[in-house]
Amino acid sequence: MTDSETSPLTEPLPKRDHTWPIVGGLFLAFWVVYLLVASPRAPEEIDLAAPGKPADYNWTLHDLDGQPVKFTNYAGKAVFLNIWATWCPPCIGEMPSIARLAGDARFQGKNIAFVCVATDDSIETVRKFVRDKQWPMTILHADGLPGVFLTDGIPATFIIAPDGRVVATTVGSHDWDRPEVVKSLEAVAAVPPKSPAPAGS
Repeated sequence: MTDSETSPLTEPLPKRDHTWPIVGGLFLAFWVVYLLVASPRAPEEIDLAAPGKPADYNWTLHDLDGQPVKFTNYAGKAVFLNIWATWCPPCIGEMPSIARLAGDARFQGKNIAFVCVATDDSIETVRKFVRDKQWPMTILHADGLPGVFLTDGIPATFIIAPDGRVVATTVGSHDWDRPEVVKSLEAVAAVPPKSPAPAGS
């Protein structure tokens, strides 16, 4: 072995760079704080005085038998509108709490509808998925969504007041049957429907 050759066993060990673990730890801590602070929350408090975006009722969906259902059927009602899909784990994760919310006795006889719209490729997929589910909410299917109901991801939930305003929008899975949410939805359901325009206007 010549003087220019060095055995791996006698080669000086490289100095460890301790910078990256520290940077990685700081980034992880920042990301956790960001998720806790910036992640969307279920609408525990809804500002009913805010103007809100107008809901788009010009929308035809289908029930699980393939029959058309016009979204105008829900005009004048408060609507808890959830956009989901059977292939979406976060969507499925929040369904039990939505079912408990929709079945809450405090909403019986109230002017509110709970509608979950699946965006799967086929109605048959949705039908098979919900076949054995005892969900009290209305399950519909849509081939597309109006612009006002488009988001960067699902599950997405929109709270529509009886006067046609979208008063809350949230993306992500939530625990929906908390008392704070129930109280907010009761307030939304009590909003008077929008008065029809006078004839000739």
